Amino acid sequence: PHLMPLVEIVKGEKTSDETAQAVRKLLTDCGKTPVLVKKDRPGQLGVRLLIAVLREAVNIVAEGIADAEDVDLAAKSGFGLRLPVYGIFEHADMVGLDLSHAVLDYTARDLYNQPQAPPLLKQMLERGDLGVKSGRGFYDWSKKSAADVAARRDLFLVEFLRSGFGERR
Repeated sequence: PHLMPLVEIVKGEKTSDETAQAVRKLLTDCGKTPVLVKKDRPGQLGVRLLIAVLREAVNIVAEGIADAEDVDLAAKSGFGLRLPVYGIFEHADMVGLDLSHAVLDYTARDLYNQPQAPPLLKQMLERGDLGVKSGRGFYDWSKKSAADVAARRDLFLVEFLRSGFGERR
């Protein structure tokens, strides 16, 4: 959290606009990137977006469309690479809302849309596959170093933020 610029300001039913804006200014002055979440909902904002992507990523693996390594590579080398400078709605506007609508309309009917996690995740939990903490998840962590992955992440974040690209645009 000390490296991540994002801080979500969650507005409760009784939170005034003045209070929310004062907190936003304070966080901005501290060098953070605050966003205002207007309704207190499970997962707030950033986690909801991440969970939507994770839900479909698990489904892709479960359906045999691709394995976890290729899903991760597609995210890191494709849409994820654009996200620091090119938000979701900026992308939709840039490619055109007509194309965005057509792709969403075509693709949405094939996405995992159940109101719970995909069954594959429950099966993994039942086997005791908890990820790094058990040594096995989507990856075999006896063959992959969690410390190396965390170090690579942190180094990237520090370099990215130092470059100035992390500033709110």
